[in-house]
Amino acid sequence: MALLCMEHASVRYDRFSLDVSLTVEEGMITGLIGRNGSGKTTTFKTIVDVVRSGGKIEIFGKDARRLTEDERSQIAISYTDIFFNGEYTVPAIRRVLRSAYKNFNEAEYDRMMKRFDIPQRGKIRNLSTGELAKLRFISAMTHDAKFVILDEPTSGLDVVARDGILDEIRSYMENHEDAAILVSSNITQDLEGLADDVYMIDEGRIVLHENTDTITDDFGLVKCTEEQFEKLDKEYVRGSKKAPYGRDVLVSQKRYYLENYPALAVEDGKLDHCLIVLAGKEEEKT
Repeated sequence: MALLCMEHASVRYDRFSLDVSLTVEEGMITGLIGRNGSGKTTTFKTIVDVVRSGGKIEIFGKDARRLTEDERSQIAISYTDIFFNGEYTVPAIRRVLRSAYKNFNEAEYDRMMKRFDIPQRGKIRNLSTGELAKLRFISAMTHDAKFVILDEPTSGLDVVARDGILDEIRSYMENHEDAAILVSSNITQDLEGLADDVYMIDEGRIVLHENTDTITDDFGLVKCTEEQFEKLDKEYVRGSKKAPYGRDVLVSQKRYYLENYPALAVEDGKLDHCLIVLAGKEEEKT
C-alpha cells in the first residue's frame, strides 16, 4: 500500500520550478537525494501543504488536503528550517507534544533525550546546532506516526550522533512494520545503508528512481577518455559527465562493461556517482 503518492506536484517561483512524482510504500524507507537547492525541502513542504502546490498528493489513499485531524496526527515531520519558536523552553516542547499527539510516548521521548544528551532546561535558542537537530528528530519520532518525513536529519552532526540517528530510524521501522519513512540527506552513504529505494531530484525534477541494492550491486562508474567513450556500447549508459581525463559514465550493468571492456576502470555503483553524473549543468552532461 502506498502511504504517499505524488503525481506532478508542482510549484513555480521566479527562478525555480518543481514538478515531482514519487511514491512511498508501507514498510519502506525511501530516500531523496539531490544537491543543495535541488528541491528536496520544497518537495517535503508540498506534502503537507506548507507550500501550496498543483498536481495530486495523496496520503493514506486520500487527498492530502482532506485528511482528518486524527489522520494528520499519524504524520510526523522534521524540517531543517521549521521548528518551535526559539523562546520556547525545552520542557515546553514535551508539553506541546503531549497535548498535540494522543500517541505521544513519554518514555521513548525521555530515552532518546538521554541517549542524545539534550539539555533538559533552558530555551531552544540556546541549544547548539547539533542539539537542535537532534531535538527536531526526537520530536518527530516519539508519537508512533504511521508516516514519517525527515528532512536531512543527520546534517551537521558528528559521526557518533549520525550513527545514533540512523540506528533509531532502523529501530523505528522494526517496531512499526506498517509505517513508512521518507528521508532526505546530503550524506549519500547514510542512505546506502538505510533506504530501500532512492529518488534523486535535480533542478526540481526527479531524474532517477531505483532500489538502493540495484545501485550498489548493479550500477557502476566507467572512467574513460573521450575516444573510448565514443566506442563504448551505450545500451546500459544512464548518463555521463565530462572529467579531466575524459568522461565519467554511469552504467546500470557494470558486469557487462567489466566483461567486454577489460581495459577500462569500472568502479562499484554508489549514490555519489549518481549525483556526480546526473546532477549539474546540462552542457556538462550527455
